[in-house]
Formats: sequence, C-alpha cells, structure tokens
Amino acid sequence: MDTLLLKTGKLIVGDGRLEEDTEVLVKDGRIAEVGEDLKRPSRCETFDFSNRVVMPGIVDAHLHVCYDGVTLDPAAVRALDDEFMAIRGARLVEGLLDFGITTVADAGARGKVSFAVKQAAEGGVIRGPRVLVSGRMITITGGRDPGSGALEADGVDAVKRAVREEIARGVDFIKLAGTGAISSEHTESMTTQFDEDELRAATEEAHKVDRPTHSHAYGDAGIRNTIMAGVDVLVHGHPLNDENLKLMKKMGTIYMPTIVTFYESVLHHDEGKLPEHMVRKEKEVFPLIKRGVENAVKAGVEIAVGTDTGLPYTLYGNAAAEEMELLVNFGGMSEMDAIVAGTRNAARSLNAESSIGTVEVGRSADIVVLQPDVDPLEDITVLKQQDSFDQVFLKGLQVHNR
Repeated sequence: MDTLLLKTGKLIVGDGRLEEDTEVLVKDGRIAEVGEDLKRPSRCETFDFSNRVVMPGIVDAHLHVCYDGVTLDPAAVRALDDEFMAIRGARLVEGLLDFGITTVADAGARGKVSFAVKQAAEGGVIRGPRVLVSGRMITITGGRDPGSGALEADGVDAVKRAVREEIARGVDFIKLAGTGAISSEHTESMTTQFDEDELRAATEEAHKVDRPTHSHAYGDAGIRNTIMAGVDVLVHGHPLNDENLKLMKKMGTIYMPTIVTFYESVLHHDEGKLPEHMVRKEKEVFPLIKRGVENAVKAGVEIAVGTDTGLPYTLYGNAAAEEMELLVNFGGMSEMDAIVAGTRNAARSLNAESSIGTVEVGRSADIVVLQPDVDPLEDITVLKQQDSFDQVFLKGLQVHNR
C-alpha cells in the first residue's frame, strides 16, 4: 500500500508538542496530513493505534560503524580489514530498527567503510535504518593514532582541501578533530589540535554545500575554538565552563555530550580490560560531565542525542535511549525534552530537520508505535526495552512488527 492512515492515541510530534486522538496520513513514504478526522482516500490501509503512543523515529547522530563496542583494545580494532568492518557494521546497524532508531550518523570511519554500510541500507541489502556518513574524520598530522583512517590536514588551505575531498566522496556532514582523543594512545584529550581559523575554514567550506560540521573537542581552549569558529555541533564538550556555555548560547552551537559512552565505560573500569591510557583519561573527564550538562540544560542550549555507539562497552541497541535517560536523570532534562533531543534536535544537528525528526507534513514517515500502556513521557526508560516497540515505519514501510 502506498497510502496509510495511522490513528494515534497520543502523538509525540518531536518538537515538544503532544497531540491526542490525531491521525497521520502517509503517502509514498512521506507524511501528507496530520490532524483530526482526516478524509480517508479510497485505497488506503488503516492502522488503529488509538490506545498507543506514537512518536518519530529516534535519531542517533553519532556512532561508528567501524567499531562494535565489544573489541576493547583500539590497536586490535585498527588491525581489522576494512572489508570486515563494513560487513560487521552493516549487520550491527540492522538491529537498531528494533529499538525504534530509524536514522544513524557515522561520525568517522576508515576508507569507504561507512559508505558501504550506507549503500547496503539504501539498496535493501540489509534491513537497516537510514545511514548518514561523515567519511573520514579530519585531523591534524599526528592527531590520531596510525591506522585510524583519519584524513590529516594542516593549515587553512589544506583543511579546505580535505573538506572538499570528503564532500566529493558524498558525505552528509563533516567531522573535525578539534582536540586530542581519549582512545588515542599518543595524544591527550584536552590538548588543542586544529586552530580556530582552521575550524572556521572547514565550516565555511562545508556550509557552501549545506553540510554541517561536527567538532570533537575537550578542554576549555579546544571547546572555545570550536564555538568561535562557528562549528555547528560541539561533540563531547567536557568540561563545559560558564564562559563557553554563554558563547554556545550566543552562537547557536548544538551540544552533543555523548554521556552514555563515558557512563558505560566507567562502569567497567574495574574489569581491567581497557588500555591504561583510556581509563586514565576517562577518570579525568567523567567527573566533569554532570555539571556541564546540567548547566547546558538550564541555559536552554540545544542538546542532541549522539552515543558514540561502537566504542568500548557502548553497544548497538538501546544506547540512544540510555542517552535520553541520562539527559533526564543526569542532566535534569524533562522526558519530553529528552525525546526532542533524540528526534528533532538530532536531525537538526545533521541539517536534516526538514526531512526527518518530527511527525509533520512533508517529513519522511519514520514513525515509532509503542506497545499499549508504554509511555516514555511517564518513564523514559521504557525506550531502552526492545519489547516496548510495537511497530516501526521507515519511509512509510513497516520494518518492525511484534
């Protein structure tokens, strides 16, 4: 059927609104009408969800298809072949639909790995969510460990060229390494890497073709460089001091704190399986997260859900729901606002809010139907349970049905 009519009990629109007893008309994979008592076309399949909560498909705007969350040593990951990574990544993203995740964004992969996963999803080779890609993360020379697959560039001209190369390969957004990384053995996470002028040049180049930029950054100086350069999304962003928070609000920077990847990793420190350099850096960063996220919530900074799924102990499945839970219980956000962070705001961080992230006319019909008596506005943790999801639609097609 090309035309569907969904009768909803509660409709979480994705932008903070809650509608009751609303109908959603879907034509050719897109939302055609939303309202009460819609006229039913002659050839139309009707779904009665009047005793259920309906919401937009969840968007995870930051994961890594190169990683599986189980392989804990970064050196072991770097030893894997790209072909293996692509096959494994495609299999891993398949299961995300069962958790209501209809769009994911790969935030840095080796070679053509993320493109292969995207093609597998688009071509129907796998039953997976929509996959957006950033291609290779762009970093300074020596900014990441050898074998990471990052694209190295130094200076304004080289950075602009690197952005152009990734755009020519067909990326949906640009990922920049503003500072060192926790996973890197040879860099410190809070050491600045790209200068403000390099980040600005990258962002201006990306914006010429409507691609947003995301910058991985830790530490006061690196975070400030990211904000002042006009980068669209600050990823991680710990610690977030008051001055940088004010600058984010002024500049309209979207904040993607990726709390869940730190939370899950720290829970497993005592197992002794992570490299020492990662444990040391995570112990430095983790105590700083709560205050920054709480203050960002209070200040009204736009927050988007990204999980870093694939990193150690951040597994494919309910990580996006756990990030929303942490935004509520760790950051003081309301359940509704956490859902907005995982739908519209995550879509906005990818410059995709006109096509995904809300149940509104013109958007792709990426729609989640929860089981009766399951309401994330009362308990956000229900989104962590696979059996909470009754049906999932992607582009108007039923891709999950219990």
